[in-house]
Order: sequence, then C-alpha cells, then structure tokens
Amino acid sequence: MKFAQDHINSKYVIEACEPGRIQVASQIFSHNMLIMPERLLQPWEVTSMDELSTRQLHALATHEPDVIILGTGQHQVFPHPSLFKPLMQAGIGWEVMPTDAACRTYNILHGEDRRVLAALIL
Repeated sequence: MKFAQDHINSKYVIEACEPGRIQVASQIFSHNMLIMPERLLQPWEVTSMDELSTRQLHALATHEPDVIILGTGQHQVFPHPSLFKPLMQAGIGWEVMPTDAACRTYNILHGEDRRVLAALIL
C-alpha cells in the first residue's frame, strides 16, 4: 500500500508498506525496524511478538517517546499486559496493531509533531 505524500518536514516518513517491505526515505527495507521522526533504528532484534520481553520494551523507553506503536505483522497479536510495565513506569503510551495500521498511525502522529516510536515487525 502506497501512502499519499504529506507535508512532514522529516526524512523518516513511511512512504509505503506491504507484507515484508517498508519504504522510508525512498529506500525499501525488508527487516523489522524501529523508526522515530528524527532517526531510523534498524534492524530491530525482535522477529515475532512471542520474542517481545520487558527488556526490549525498557530499551524502547530509553528513547523517551510519548507513544510507542507496536506493529505485529500481518495480524494483530496482543502481548501479555505485564510486559508493558516499563512503559507504564515511564509514563509512555502504547498501541498494538497490525504493521500496516502501525505505519499509517506513525505517519499521523508524526505529522502532529508527536514524539512517536514505531516498532515494526514485517
């Protein structure tokens, strides 16, 4: 799915997303990634939601986002709520959704100048 061009002043806008591929800054990536408005942190070590741990969520919290969007692949997968303790302690919001929806949500929040971090599993 190609996204419409918006007027966001950042090179880290998600331009397209399809199963197994994400396009950012005219580059196509085929691995899991972390993306923020000011930087692309890739690849992400998590390959499935079954691997997600409090250690990884704590590491995401160190980037100090307002909200973390977890893209879980083609299907929405909810991790156990206890895993989110590091985010709750840091006062960071989170959402869990399929990766295509996570890409769209990241762009919307980014366009609103929110400090968002998208953790995307392809």
